[in-house]
Amino acid sequence: MTKKSIPPSDDKDPAELFDDTPAKEDPAPDPFDPESLRLDQDFGSSLGVRKVLTVVRARKPTRQEFVRVRPGAEWRLETAAFEDKMQRETYLVDKCLWSDLSGEIQPVVLFLAINRQSDVFLWPVKLPGTDGRTNSWLDSALAAAQLAERVWVRMAANMAAGLYDTFQASGDLADPEWPELTFPELLRLCFKDRFIRSADHPMLRQLRGEA
Repeated sequence: MTKKSIPPSDDKDPAELFDDTPAKEDPAPDPFDPESLRLDQDFGSSLGVRKVLTVVRARKPTRQEFVRVRPGAEWRLETAAFEDKMQRETYLVDKCLWSDLSGEIQPVVLFLAINRQSDVFLWPVKLPGTDGRTNSWLDSALAAAQLAERVWVRMAANMAAGLYDTFQASGDLADPEWPELTFPELLRLCFKDRFIRSADHPMLRQLRGEA
């Protein structure tokens, strides 16, 4: 019986069928390649690290930070607040004291806000008083907070015009990651030491000249 020969394939050199030259191995990766050592944007999450929120401040955004406001009525509170202008601290006031402190407290809406560094804070925006009168400062701050529900904004005081200028970020910035806390929990963290419950509160005694 005559042994049939197998014709070489069209796409293979016959000599290569018998080439016993060892294949070249890929070079080992350079351990000092900068790309292999570069921090990722989610460095904390890659290590299993989660930021624990222990302090929340009540404050306005600075003129140099871009902020967002969490949309939804459940993430804000219209209330009355007392502002310590000397220490620049905001106090919540128990509703039973509002009538007695009508000349000292200010209607505000507290917005849940966050900046680009993921620092969470409550942004107190003043509302018109009992007389219903408003002004450009109040209107422009409220407009900035409402715009921040959709885009990153920066707010700066324009003293000459008597209002706040609002600037929208020009870059395509990612949406913020909000903390896994309820709004009441955030209120407690923010005002646990700044809640005026009675007329004997040190801040009210100071106003009466008793301390």
